[in-house]
Amino acid sequence: MLIIKNVNIVSMNSRKVDHNQSLLIRNGIIVAIGNQLPSPETACPVINARGQYLMPGLINMHTHLGDNRDDLLLYLVNGITTIRNMWGFESFHLGQYFLGTRVFHHLELKKQISKGRITGPDINTPGALLDGDPPFFPKFMYIHAIKDIGQIRKIIKTQAGKGYDFIKIYSKLSLKNFNDIIRIAKEFNMPVAGHVPDAVGLKHALESQMKSIEHLYGFVNPYHPEKNLNDEEIKLMAGLAASNNVWNCPTLIANERLANVQKQAEYEREKPLAYISQKNIKAMRFLIKESRKVFEKAGFTDQQAYMEKLFLIVRHLKSEGAGILLGTDKAVPYVVAGFAEHQEMQLLAQAGLTNYEIISAGTVNAARCLGKEAEIGTIGIGKKADMILTEKNPLDDLHTISCHLGVIKHGVYYSREACNNILAEIKRRVSR
Repeated sequence: MLIIKNVNIVSMNSRKVDHNQSLLIRNGIIVAIGNQLPSPETACPVINARGQYLMPGLINMHTHLGDNRDDLLLYLVNGITTIRNMWGFESFHLGQYFLGTRVFHHLELKKQISKGRITGPDINTPGALLDGDPPFFPKFMYIHAIKDIGQIRKIIKTQAGKGYDFIKIYSKLSLKNFNDIIRIAKEFNMPVAGHVPDAVGLKHALESQMKSIEHLYGFVNPYHPEKNLNDEEIKLMAGLAASNNVWNCPTLIANERLANVQKQAEYEREKPLAYISQKNIKAMRFLIKESRKVFEKAGFTDQQAYMEKLFLIVRHLKSEGAGILLGTDKAVPYVVAGFAEHQEMQLLAQAGLTNYEIISAGTVNAARCLGKEAEIGTIGIGKKADMILTEKNPLDDLHTISCHLGVIKHGVYYSREACNNILAEIKRRVSR
């Protein structure tokens, strides 16, 4: 059990702040909120948070878990209490070692975290992603190169049976295979999220009611700039996204890193790199070099114009009422678990979102997209006790979230001191 007293609650059920409230947490669940709490049956820790603020834990809706052993802790100490892993792995292939080690069995890791045997954010994950034949990435990277409808049905049935949360699709799918995936996934109650395949196009993807579109692909295509939509088309498609309830995960921080490879030296001086091993930094250098080649081949030269285009898309999504999600695409070079979420929020602010809209993207919106709004995303009785304690009102100051006073994950309190100690240990380990 845990009691938090005299705190100002930013529940994210609305823009309202409930002042001087107390919470009783039992078995990781909020069981009471109010000015007067029922007396606990036994003695328990009490946090006197007078003058402080409590908000829901953040939800990263696009990340890749596996190329850094410390990611789980880096998420947690930065206030990220749930993640949507966008590429599921079940085994290890030697080739993965050279492209950034991926050794997690994501479904098993999800189960171990949910049982409290491993410390980290709760995980939502697909299985191996579905792409065309030939696929964008090598097949050994846990990819299904789709050939026919029989293969699609077998894969979706298997992933649903194993307990995966959704189906992830990629860029090289044919229109027919895309349509078959959407239809069969609905039969198994499996949402479909991912890239808009080049052969499908944004309009059809939106009308097919994918659960979410990643990186704003379809609106823009960094590999084929000739496919980019003009301003009028962007506005129309943003309205279509809203009317079809398709969520949009911009991953602006990943786009910024890939679009501005000339800033590599600047990125390497950023503080979060202190928590990344030299092996992983070398992998980042290799990937950013390869990224530069791809963008140059596509004739992409004006990085600032590209970012302004992305900001424009976000503004149109906002004005048309389309759902926006917080995601970082960690796995992209110089996107560091836990820290990148706060950089993403600053970029969303540059794009024109208010603090309330930005926090919503990483809390209540994310929970709705996951279908878990009864469990997470807001603070209320019966919800999981996944929260962040801040010095200031986060609706007024986003920076107060990144320098929080503590994180509560499933009712366990990690003070600022405890989080700093975890970070110090990670820093010592990677510097050896």
